Amino acid sequence: MAANIKLSDQQYQIVQALWALGQGSARDVQQHLSGLGLAHTTVGTILTRLEKRGVLSSSSRGRERVFEALISEGDVKRSMVSSLVSTLFKGDSKALLAHLVSEGDIDKTELSEIEALLAQEADNV
Repeated sequence: MAANIKLSDQQYQIVQALWALGQGSARDVQQHLSGLGLAHTTVGTILTRLEKRGVLSSSSRGRERVFEALISEGDVKRSMVSSLVSTLFKGDSKALLAHLVSEGDIDKTELSEIEALLAQEADNV
């Protein structure tokens, strides 16, 4: 499943809630995301659709369906960043980093931290 995972912001927030909860019903997820003001039925519909896509699994708990994520946060991030780089930067990850730096989205402290990470990765190769 980890190959090509694309989630909308709302879907991502719902999956994040399940990662935090471990597992949960539509009502559990809705309560976890209470600040978003999503209706129980909306959460239930999104959970069901994500299950059909293979992102979640479910089982019965009494009269409720209980959902659990089948994907990790790392899988989702890798897939979505890869898609972003491929779509917006024609596969050039350096162009993404250059864009973040030139737009001021990365400050000097963060840039130093990135340089340290790159040096550490170079040592591991």
